[in-house]
Amino acid sequence: MAEQDERSEQATPRRRQRAREKGQIAKSREVTALAGMAGVLLVIHFGGQYVFTEMSDVTIKFLGLQYGMDPFLATRMALIKTFTILLPFFIAVMTLAVASDVAQVGFFLKPLELSLSKLNPLEGLQRLFSFNGLIDFFKALLKFVAGGFIFYLVIKRDIYKLPYIMGLELKQIASISVVFLKNAMWYGFFYLFIVASISYVFEKWRFEKSIRMSKEEIKEEFKETEGDPKVKSRIRSIQREQARKRMMAEVPKATVIITNPTHLAVALRYRETEMSAPKVIAKGSGYVAEKIREIAKGNGIPVIEDKPLARTLFKLEVNTFIPPELYKAVARILAYIFKLKGFA
Repeated sequence: MAEQDERSEQATPRRRQRAREKGQIAKSREVTALAGMAGVLLVIHFGGQYVFTEMSDVTIKFLGLQYGMDPFLATRMALIKTFTILLPFFIAVMTLAVASDVAQVGFFLKPLELSLSKLNPLEGLQRLFSFNGLIDFFKALLKFVAGGFIFYLVIKRDIYKLPYIMGLELKQIASISVVFLKNAMWYGFFYLFIVASISYVFEKWRFEKSIRMSKEEIKEEFKETEGDPKVKSRIRSIQREQARKRMMAEVPKATVIITNPTHLAVALRYRETEMSAPKVIAKGSGYVAEKIREIAKGNGIPVIEDKPLARTLFKLEVNTFIPPELYKAVARILAYIFKLKGFA
């Protein structure tokens, strides 16, 4: 009970999705039964007379041996004819039942899973005498009592007609039966409509209550969805380190290193036959700038001090070409380097 009290928060979309994947949905069986009964009523309303007339013909032909003397053949033919006559009922019931399920929970297939606990008699008794089990029991009892009372009222109202009906022909009995059945079905439909409405509201409330979450569960789900801040910070740190290593691997390919002289270092690469302009292939400040200078010295790459140019180049992203306004300043340095290499 304490755990239920702690679950005061509405379920998140992810919790609802997980519950759905496990087969936990807000669905009322009474709504499905109501839809099925509506299908039967539709068939009776538009074709009840035809159905009962055809069923009467099948009965007369079967009892009159018009399907043959072989009992197995006659029974088979009568059953085939009966199935053909009742097929509209089956189609209407199935169609509206499926439509009611889709209206309640959308397109949903419950996952198949074998639960050994459901085969345990003790587990079954615990579920039977649980709060939900007792609620379901009283719901079923109430439906049975109320349904029986309505059936009694319908029979009581028309029972005096039975002696007169018994003296009629079979087709006449079928015609009157249509009216009786239609009236009884309408009584049952309105009764089931009330039951289904109450049942759906109750199932919806029970479902929402069962998937409530505590504040701690919401925090844990947020961490799972968005990621633990500490883990995300660690991942970003690793990504930065990997990017830095890839950048430092490009330094030996540089044409010149521009510094300011100790705090910043920018590595430029230029190949006249390959590039339209010099490209920034590495940059860094502090310790990274020092490592760039060390790699440059180890690979014989010229290191030129130019504080204003170094600060401007440092603002550029790695792997981008320098803008036209820096062409003149960089070209001056490159010309100086090429001149030195020419004298060497």
